[in-house]
Amino acid sequence: MLTRTASRVALRAPGRLSPAYAATRTHEAKFVTAPPLPQWEKLGFSATPTKAMIRYDWDGQQWNSGTSTSDFNISIHGLSNVLHYGQALFEGLKAFHCKDGKVRIFNSKANAARLKRGAERLAMPVVPTELFEEAIDRAVRDNVDYVPPYGYGGAMYLRPFLFGHGEKLGLGAAPHYTFCVIASPVGAYYKGGLEPIDALVIDEFDRAAPRGVGGIKCAGNYAPDVLPSIMAKERGFPVCLYLDAATQTYIEEFSTSNFIGVTQDGTVVTPTSPSILPSCTKGVVLATARQLGLKVEERPISMAEAGTFKEVAACGTAVVLTPIQSITRGDTVYKYHTFDTIAKLYDMITAVQAGEAEDSLGVTRTVCEKPHNPPSK
Repeated sequence: MLTRTASRVALRAPGRLSPAYAATRTHEAKFVTAPPLPQWEKLGFSATPTKAMIRYDWDGQQWNSGTSTSDFNISIHGLSNVLHYGQALFEGLKAFHCKDGKVRIFNSKANAARLKRGAERLAMPVVPTELFEEAIDRAVRDNVDYVPPYGYGGAMYLRPFLFGHGEKLGLGAAPHYTFCVIASPVGAYYKGGLEPIDALVIDEFDRAAPRGVGGIKCAGNYAPDVLPSIMAKERGFPVCLYLDAATQTYIEEFSTSNFIGVTQDGTVVTPTSPSILPSCTKGVVLATARQLGLKVEERPISMAEAGTFKEVAACGTAVVLTPIQSITRGDTVYKYHTFDTIAKLYDMITAVQAGEAEDSLGVTRTVCEKPHNPPSK
């Protein structure tokens, strides 16, 4: 049974490009009225209107050449898979206006690979890396005026998403699939340096089941965290920490980010589990730690180890690294009084993102240029 299922998935997985795709590399979007540019210094991490959304459609055999549209609304049938069976994936990555005036995308190949794994798991047509990168490049170029200028600490957040739709009553492949990219400028998460936060261990709920879909970035993984996050925030905790569903003894991940620990001897440790969603940013963090000569361990981490760490951080696209100053489980509180290693890793990675340091890992890619608009004094 597993073999037959895997075969069906394999037949659907390779996302082919339409014959016209290679001949339509340049696309001009037509807009009615573009939204006003935001006040850069007031940007936070929230949705800000931009000029264009990029959309590609799957016709059952191949992806079309895509369109750039000012209409961000998507009309789908009420019996669509995405609404009833949760057949949806998304990604998150950023583009930065750099010191040299170039706009660069950070670590996009890792996001393309993760979306591919998710599509294979949910039996959706794969978005080839070439198409994925073209889509995000188009989103950046069509919205380049909205990329926060160098010096403000902001970035263009990119949200690619893939979903199944069309009239379908029973469980199975959707009649249609659509892949889109929306861009939104966001501000610096930390305005005045890294700010440590408190985390709460969630014992009443599980994030993902063993052999489930916790390891892919599907939409259904996130809705179950809404209630626990609300409950945690009501108690004064900005973030939840989940343990493994089977035994409730091993650390898995925070609500929307991976767990990073630093031991007393300076070893950087992160947990492994099939139900953990691998952060694309975490891969860069671990590679940077190795460049610094730090020992790196990827292994199961018992909750009993929580009190032995010198530093703890949450790792993800939105902020790169967020220091954790405490973890609370019931009546037990583990406190962390320093984040020197975390701060050093954060500074090194954000310097690469801003084009202020050499990209020795090769994780950035130039998309276009944008004239400098220095921050107002």
